[in-house]
Amino acid sequence: METSSLKQFSLLVRVPINYTREQVKAATPLWDNLLKKWEESGVYVLSFAFPGESSVVSAGEEIKIGWIVSDGLRVVSNIVLQAPSIQEACELARECPVLKYGGNVEVREIPLKLDVTLH
Repeated sequence: METSSLKQFSLLVRVPINYTREQVKAATPLWDNLLKKWEESGVYVLSFAFPGESSVVSAGEEIKIGWIVSDGLRVVSNIVLQAPSIQEACELARECPVLKYGGNVEVREIPLKLDVTLH
């Protein structure tokens, strides 16, 4: 796939706060297969999970350990893909296994193309 004209998109992956270990275990091979498929097709750029808790910083407040939960969901990973348009990036996001477990994926265009070299 010719990648020089493709735009990059961030896929923010959210799961329900009650996402279980069993669901994680069931979804893991699905994720592995999907990432391999995306790598082989040339749309995958990088991804990373956010294991454990995070630190939440707000103006005038102490730093809180935990997650920001919105609509009963929390962000657990970020995936960067490349596609010709946001519509096509959204079609790729439809393949994410978390959708089967009540999760969602927010797709945003990255305004400046990331130059990523993984070793």
